[in-house]
Amino acid sequence: MLSKSSLEYLKFLRLAKAVNEEPSLPSLDAMEERLLNYLALDWHSDKKLTVVEIMHGFPDISPSTVHRRLKTMRKKGLIDLAVDEIDNRVKYIVHTNLTDKYFSHLGQCLAKSVTA
Repeated sequence: MLSKSSLEYLKFLRLAKAVNEEPSLPSLDAMEERLLNYLALDWHSDKKLTVVEIMHGFPDISPSTVHRRLKTMRKKGLIDLAVDEIDNRVKYIVHTNLTDKYFSHLGQCLAKSVTA
């Protein structure tokens, strides 16, 4: 028999899977989810991440693969780039309204999984 918290987590995973299948949100593969979650934690701490920093932030993924995924996520509307005010070669990764919508849906899933 699974514990209550295990059942809540499994319920959350089922609900979160539905978020990835929602037509109003772009689908994400596991690497894109991982990148987006990593970015979200730093955004929540008001930390600015550059493209170069995130490219080298995953020792198990090649920087070129991370860069390709960032480009894909930008095309999907989940991230955007902001140019540094002093050095226009530096680009920061910023969230978008679609990113906020995605995390809002996940937050609702989490709330549903522990209240029902």
